[in-house]
Amino acid sequence: MWWCGLHALLAAAAVLVGVPWFARGAALVGIVGHAIARRPRAVPGRIVLAADGHCTVPEWHDGRVRLGARTLVCPYWIRLDCDAGSWRRDLVLFADQLDSREWARLCAFLARMRCA
Repeated sequence: MWWCGLHALLAAAAVLVGVPWFARGAALVGIVGHAIARRPRAVPGRIVLAADGHCTVPEWHDGRVRLGARTLVCPYWIRLDCDAGSWRRDLVLFADQLDSREWARLCAFLARMRCA
């Protein structure tokens, strides 16, 4: 929904801007093209964290990835920096995605773990 909402907002702004009709049309075509071609992939369903600071996302690849220095633990969200050389991805987890007991365990686990 956020992807569609973002592009709807951009399309509304493109329609309201004070430029000739052909420029608005080109902007709308670009916005629709971007919405279709650059749609983000679905979030992974399972993330496995090991005590030695490695992260595995089975849906992405089979290898283990060391969590990078940009891994950040905050009270209501966590950013996992999955750095594997040629590809780098960030996973953002929010507190409402887990129940409170699991969230507290994950925060404590990441606080004890040393990232690269």
